[in-house]
Amino acid sequence: MTSKGRVKKPSPLLGIAAGLVEDAGIDFVSGNSKFHHSFEVSLEQIEADPGQPRKDFDEDALLQLSNTMESDGQLQPILLRKKDRPGSIKKWIIVAGERRWRAAQLAKWKTILAIEYNGDPEVAALVENLQRVDLNPKERAIGIEKLITQKGWTQIEAAEALGKSAVEISAILKILTLPDKIVDDLVKNHSVTQNALVELSRIADPATRDELVNEARQGKLTVKAIRERRDPSSGSSKVNFNFVSKLARQIGNMREHRIPISDEHQSHLRALRDEIDSLIAASEKN
Repeated sequence: MTSKGRVKKPSPLLGIAAGLVEDAGIDFVSGNSKFHHSFEVSLEQIEADPGQPRKDFDEDALLQLSNTMESDGQLQPILLRKKDRPGSIKKWIIVAGERRWRAAQLAKWKTILAIEYNGDPEVAALVENLQRVDLNPKERAIGIEKLITQKGWTQIEAAEALGKSAVEISAILKILTLPDKIVDDLVKNHSVTQNALVELSRIADPATRDELVNEARQGKLTVKAIRERRDPSSGSSKVNFNFVSKLARQIGNMREHRIPISDEHQSHLRALRDEIDSLIAASEKN
């Protein structure tokens, strides 16, 4: 004689799980979503971007990041774009996140979390790099100059894309007018700030600039000291502000009467505006 088993009550945990599965059918994104989603990819399928402006990576900082990723996991996927190449093995180029990729290699990981990026890789990479405090001023300036050249942008367009002012972009780019040996030495060996390099680039007299560079090597250089030693011919005391006022009125009249301006003259006016903005910004900081 067989006994009838007791009818079991439904498990509350299974009930909850069933509800979650039902909800998941609504909340999961569809296959034709415009958003890309994270996936795991082998480290061996990833390559660094040869055009990446950042070339130096602090080994101690990478080791620290590697240890953090081992203990806490990878909190942010890297951005990748497909590499055009023949063959069956898919390859990827890093758009943003090279430090995380290098740290994963140090941790002996086999794979890393990534997101495919189909937008503008130069913009994405530079924006991420500019957000890092350890990117040196020369690398930052080279990256911005490359972006402007490749995209055919004006400094104003670059400023809008990077979330910075046109004055700041102009100042950063001015660093590249200094000799490479000076910039490399001051950045790598003496930790000179970006603002100090910008002010050095505005020194017209090479002898004065060399004296200031020597002070920087001794750890005695300040932005204020550079401004005080600037070539007197560039000081505000030499500016004829009556002429400036007259020029402003002439420009205002041209705008009011919609007088056409050639491309060359537009370029001159943009350069003038950049210099005026830089002068005002420098005066406000004093």
